[in-house]
Amino acid sequence: MGEHPGTELKTLPKVILVDANFIVAFVSPKTSLDDRSRIDHFLECAEKSKSKVIFPMPAIAEFLVRADLAGVEFLNRLDKKTFLLMADFNRAAAFELSQIDRAALNVGDKKDETEEPWQKIKVDRQIIAIGKSLGATLVVSADGSVRNNALRVGMLGMTIQELELPEAARQQKLALVPVKKPRGVRTPKAVGPNPGA
Repeated sequence: MGEHPGTELKTLPKVILVDANFIVAFVSPKTSLDDRSRIDHFLECAEKSKSKVIFPMPAIAEFLVRADLAGVEFLNRLDKKTFLLMADFNRAAAFELSQIDRAALNVGDKKDETEEPWQKIKVDRQIIAIGKSLGATLVVSADGSVRNNALRVGMLGMTIQELELPEAARQQKLALVPVKKPRGVRTPKAVGPNPGA
């Protein structure tokens, strides 16, 4: 997996975390064809390798804010696949979050050198804490803050664009060029029923 140096994965980890922007890309009709292929391939590989893909509830809540009825359909899709897991913020996640916050306070900056709003920082850390509590070693996210928090707790961070593009999606589409007829060659007329018969 991956097209960028340092993100190559030979095999998928057993537990993988995703966030709200992954969920949006997963369900949106506006997702590019390449990214759609990457997401579909990633999920197929995760299922085949018996990996768990964690959809944390704070990320699901972020998605549901604008999802309307699509949100219900999305949750139903998650429920049908055993390798996709919706995960709550529970006692184990609270412990992991306390460790993340404590580490930031120990260096003297609760925001950990980021300019993000405090509410966003808290939600990003909750997402990472949920993944960490379930043994995730990789997060797929377009959000640099989420990936940075993952790195601080020993998780690898990747974007959707760093996921493997399957071979079928790499195939170039053939451009159709109109063929010009040589001069003097007529196109035969279609033979149809005789109207006088």
